[in-house]
Amino acid sequence: MFETNQSVEYLVVDTTAFIENASLQLAGKHIVTCQDVVDEITNKRQLRRLIVLPYDLVIKNVDPETVHIVTEFSKKTGDYPSLSATDLKVIALTYQLEKEHVGIEHIRSEPITQKTVNVVTTHADNNLKADVVGFFAPNNISNVEVELEQPSEVAQNVTDKFKSNSELSDQNFEEEFQTLNLENLQNSDDESNILVAVEDETDSNSEDDDEDDNIGWITPSNVNKAKKQMNCQAAEEVSVKVACMTTDFAMQNVLKQMNLHVSALDGRIIKQIKTYVLRCYTCFKTTSLMTKTFCPKCGNKTLKRVAVTVDADGNQQIHINGRRPLTSRGKKFSLPTIKGGKHSNNPHLVEDQPFPDQRPTRLAKTKTNPLKDDYIAGFSPFVMRDVTSKSAQLKIRPHSEVKHWMRSNPNAAGRRKK
Repeated sequence: MFETNQSVEYLVVDTTAFIENASLQLAGKHIVTCQDVVDEITNKRQLRRLIVLPYDLVIKNVDPETVHIVTEFSKKTGDYPSLSATDLKVIALTYQLEKEHVGIEHIRSEPITQKTVNVVTTHADNNLKADVVGFFAPNNISNVEVELEQPSEVAQNVTDKFKSNSELSDQNFEEEFQTLNLENLQNSDDESNILVAVEDETDSNSEDDDEDDNIGWITPSNVNKAKKQMNCQAAEEVSVKVACMTTDFAMQNVLKQMNLHVSALDGRIIKQIKTYVLRCYTCFKTTSLMTKTFCPKCGNKTLKRVAVTVDADGNQQIHINGRRPLTSRGKKFSLPTIKGGKHSNNPHLVEDQPFPDQRPTRLAKTKTNPLKDDYIAGFSPFVMRDVTSKSAQLKIRPHSEVKHWMRSNPNAAGRRKK
């Protein structure tokens, strides 16, 4: 997986490296991560591996200022909705170590927008069958074409004669038919020989079916040729101070846009950086605010993330993936009737829609403290529990979990359950 040269001095690791049990001691000298990455590992087998690591794992805290810088930069690239709080902290830790050991002169503060180049092909492609990426197609085997004589030559002669002599008598027709039967008997031996030859060829081809089954598979003999066909080029290893190891494409895009180093795990690394915007497929309005859920022009929940490039003239060009179908959620079936009240549970349909606070009653928030000076004992020294109110029936407690559509940011870190 890795060579033993340890080209990275400080390697910031994401959760995927621990899940896949990567040999990180061969990739970097100092393995660094944050506490949130360790908390994401919940499998017993992975926890056992984490206890007996063959290297020292350094846990570092991330500065809030660094997290703010990375968050604002990810909003500019358009990857902010795809990143979790842990992902932002891992990128921020990479930025923090780069600032400490290298400097921030080479780090970009604004993302780069890719420029498109129009390529004009002067020759036509004769191969109609395109090569499929990920599948190895060997060279076309030259097939020997065997041209057989047409068995319907006699019938063709008859039709030609009928065309030349459109009107024939019955006697002439019988004479022509007898002569044709004689010719068929003479040529029958030749046709039978041809059929036998074809059958012999099919028998020989059936014997070679086992050898042809290996065509199309990637084997050790043709693996290098398959890599060239799939444009799979090995990245050159460069000795760097700080790098981040992750398989998340959104994280890799932000890291490359900031001009930070990315370490590949099993070669899974993006080849080009991208910039995204939100485009409304109802009114076709675009916005660079990736935190938006509703269109700022028409107000519908019809925003879709699309990639943006800049052409040679400096104009923005939007790349729309037509193969990805639009979601029909909320458009196929009728929505429930909007309900009011202090504890209503309605879907989020507009941007300025008010929502109830979902607060518990005052009785549910009372606490018993018999040692307090102004405590007055009632009928019982124990506190009265609220079991009859609407909030109690809905199991609304202090610091209870909020519904997913009531969150301002679905990727925001919430309170952990104890």
